[in-house]
Amino acid sequence: MLAASSDNMEGLGSPNTPSKHPDAPKPRIWLGVKEGLIEAKQAIEDKNLTLAEQLLREILEFASAEPEPWHILAAVLNRKGALKEAKACLKRTLIIQETNIELQSDLPVSKRVAKLLWAQNESAAALNMLAELLLAQPEDTELQALQQIWTSS
Repeated sequence: MLAASSDNMEGLGSPNTPSKHPDAPKPRIWLGVKEGLIEAKQAIEDKNLTLAEQLLREILEFASAEPEPWHILAAVLNRKGALKEAKACLKRTLIIQETNIELQSDLPVSKRVAKLLWAQNESAAALNMLAELLLAQPEDTELQALQQIWTSS
């Protein structure tokens, strides 16, 4: 059972207490691949390669099968002088591009994943998944409503 005491919580900090580690990363909500790439590209334009690398690694933590963040990370690492790691990222990009799988009807799809994709501004992928779901369940009123809302956006 959890105790209501904070006696033994040294170093955890609270919203009212400033962190003892000023370099500790601040938690953020991950907005998806598309928004993350926009932020990373902006960081590159601002010549903030450290931030760009951090954002790209964050994207890849959630979407490691996406070739574009690997490709951009390779360029960032190359600029920072990390040539060996940049080369590895570039190889990964090529492998992913060679084995990229397009959305097919035999792949698993779900309403939950489609909604998640939509919330992350991955509208094309969400609409593709919604189309697959509607093919399988054309009478589903929730899917029909989602289609109407999403296509009018």
